[in-house]
Amino acid sequence: MQLHICICAGGITMENEMGINDISRNKTLLKKKKTGLIIHGIAMLILGYWPVIAYFVTAVMLDTENWSYYLKECIEMPLYEHVMYLSGNVFLIPRLYFLYRSYKERLSGNQKRSIGYLVLWGFALAAGIVIFVVTFLNFYLARARKPVIYLYPEEQTQVNVKLVLDGRVTESIPKYSTENGWTVTAEPDGRITWKDGKQYPYLYWEGPIAIRPDMSKGFCVEGKDTEAFLKDAVRRLGLNETEAKDFLEYWVPIMEKNKYNIITFQTAEYEKVSGLVITPEPDTVIRVNMLYYAYDSFVEMEPQDLDKINPSERKGFTVVEWGGEIHRKSLFPVYFD
Repeated sequence: MQLHICICAGGITMENEMGINDISRNKTLLKKKKTGLIIHGIAMLILGYWPVIAYFVTAVMLDTENWSYYLKECIEMPLYEHVMYLSGNVFLIPRLYFLYRSYKERLSGNQKRSIGYLVLWGFALAAGIVIFVVTFLNFYLARARKPVIYLYPEEQTQVNVKLVLDGRVTESIPKYSTENGWTVTAEPDGRITWKDGKQYPYLYWEGPIAIRPDMSKGFCVEGKDTEAFLKDAVRRLGLNETEAKDFLEYWVPIMEKNKYNIITFQTAEYEKVSGLVITPEPDTVIRVNMLYYAYDSFVEMEPQDLDKINPSERKGFTVVEWGGEIHRKSLFPVYFD
């Protein structure tokens, strides 16, 4: 009898020890899992910035001496770009929590609850992907298309042009410097000479901008009538024959194939996100910014008064710019004033 009691007591002690060992083992595994998920979360945040990292690495490889300038440029990029890169990880903390709970339930033997948390993790991941795609489309499809800048001083003049953007320059001819802009020699006939002696008819750039368009007024134009409409519109907006020809050659082939085009001129809204700082200061500035999108049927719209957007005549040192955007309607608009 005494032996039997001893054996039972020994068995209970062993089971208790095994239970304690299991609890201790599970705590160790959970601690390791938690550390791994924290590292995973930090890595996901860093990977969200992979376009910026790729730009920085490439720039430094080509110009190692100015690495600090490129680092500063990456850090000081516009707020909306930070939002875009972080948007894919908007549900990062819930995702990490659901993974942790799923693992914890699996260790405790509750497979049903473990799978339930995995399903929640999948929903959070899918929602993050959708938000990232929508944010990307909302920002990066609002792209300034071929803004070109003409300079007409009264005599040969060295001119510096800087862009003040809620956005960034991704393409430019000649090469635009974020720090110094363009410094060129401009002639009264519009010829522009770059520092290497090469001549250009205008300064050109493209890039994403966070424009908040005003679509309350505009024009609905049938595709086949687009050229005639734009020819009259840009004349009323102040472009001369050469500038109008350049404008039409770029935009008409893109737009005339559409059934209808909803066309607005966004000069006031464009100037809020795309400023010009020009030295010496010009006497006359004419800016034409067109935003349009294709449509399948005619829409009645209140027309804009194009004659009041720009100065009616050119006086002294004149600067002219034209460009535009193709408007894409995202699932929800996000703007930063």
